Amino acid sequence: MIHYPYGDWTRPRLDQLREIGSDLWNNAHRKSSRYGGKRLTASIEQVLKPGQKLLLIGHSAGAVASIQAADTLLKAGRTIIGVVQIGSPKCAVPSSLSHRVLYLNGVNTMLKPVDPIPRIGTWGGWSAARFGLKRWNHLKQAPFERKPLPLIGGHADYFRDHHPYIWNESTNLQTTLNAIWTWLQLNEKEDEYD
Repeated sequence: MIHYPYGDWTRPRLDQLREIGSDLWNNAHRKSSRYGGKRLTASIEQVLKPGQKLLLIGHSAGAVASIQAADTLLKAGRTIIGVVQIGSPKCAVPSSLSHRVLYLNGVNTMLKPVDPIPRIGTWGGWSAARFGLKRWNHLKQAPFERKPLPLIGGHADYFRDHHPYIWNESTNLQTTLNAIWTWLQLNEKEDEYD
């Protein structure tokens, strides 16, 4: 199923940005989604069969909505295999999901970021420190798996499958799918040992 939790190019961009900003704010303050995550959850619930397992893959703000929907669905007793965030703003990942999330951000061949969107948001939070003090932990609510993804282009190019989006004989789409597939296989093996 493909879903655009904030709408597609036919919706006014300012409306989309307002909703994304609201959901990021709510996420940072541990409140439920009012827009994208809520819409995605409702859409999934309409087609989900009992016992069906879910893998959510989200790009950009859709990845934020995916985290919010996965959290809601997990609390409702649904089985979440994982959530893949691609080129996403940083958003708080609930501890119940952190080991089920893969975060991919685009980098060039020199491992320099090529996607500005992952600079938005935060995974941070206050953690207990010595003497009863608190300190800022910039990874407190981060996904467990965070990987740079070699990419030709930028934010809109993770799923390109043609020239000039080819590096080391692999298109951006192949590189993205390989990263997801490898992660899924590793998680499956870990689940067998648990």
